[in-house]
Amino acid sequence: MKNMYTIQVIPEGSTSVQTYRIRRVWLKLFTWLVCITAVLLAVFIWKFSEINTQLANSWKLQADNKWLMERHSEYETAFSDLDSIYAIETQIHNILETYLENDSNRIHSILDKNRLMHISSKKVQLDMDFETEISLNKQNLEIFPNMLPVMAGVISQHYSEEHKAVDFAAAMNEPVFATATGKVVFAGDKGDLGLVIDIDHGGIITRYAHLARISIKMGSNARKGEVIGFVGNTGNSSAAHLHYEIIINGNNVNPENYF
Repeated sequence: MKNMYTIQVIPEGSTSVQTYRIRRVWLKLFTWLVCITAVLLAVFIWKFSEINTQLANSWKLQADNKWLMERHSEYETAFSDLDSIYAIETQIHNILETYLENDSNRIHSILDKNRLMHISSKKVQLDMDFETEISLNKQNLEIFPNMLPVMAGVISQHYSEEHKAVDFAAAMNEPVFATATGKVVFAGDKGDLGLVIDIDHGGIITRYAHLARISIKMGSNARKGEVIGFVGNTGNSSAAHLHYEIIINGNNVNPENYF
């Protein structure tokens, strides 16, 4: 019969013959089924590989994105710092009017004009603490030491537990200014500190040490911004500088919080 296929199976070592008759349509259907299954399996394997590749790329993208976000955060912090530095620089230039000024005499003149007007941002932030500690009248800034004692100098040593003062490196005989109005309670030699001036501002004492000369007498009143002495190298000192202290109720505090 043309619609049938005959399959004969002869087992090894046997003389019997097993005969199977299969319709042609079933054999074609089985062949098509095998082909379709093979195609579907190939598509599944291909899609599965593609999904795995996408997952691997996704994990890599997540790691890269995390790294980029960390770098972005670092850049934002750096740019914020740069903006702060630029703002401070601009403010200093505006205050001192020295942006295009190269004449040293002109700069000294500008410094002299502006030194009594200086009120630091730290002083503003710490006003409440200052009021609690020493009952400071905010309107009477004349007796509050919030200015630099030397104008042409840089900090060479900061305040610490071992060094309860701020040292300003400056040229010999640079003028030293009273940082607040008060009474001179000491003016003379103090051994290792060399020539020293102590000024009492009513609860606060400022000390200026290692001076070359003293230009104010003990017992007199010093006005804020007045020249009271000159930078020197007296006492136990290795180079010209000003040793500056602020003492409240017998305890030294960090002068940098008052600039």
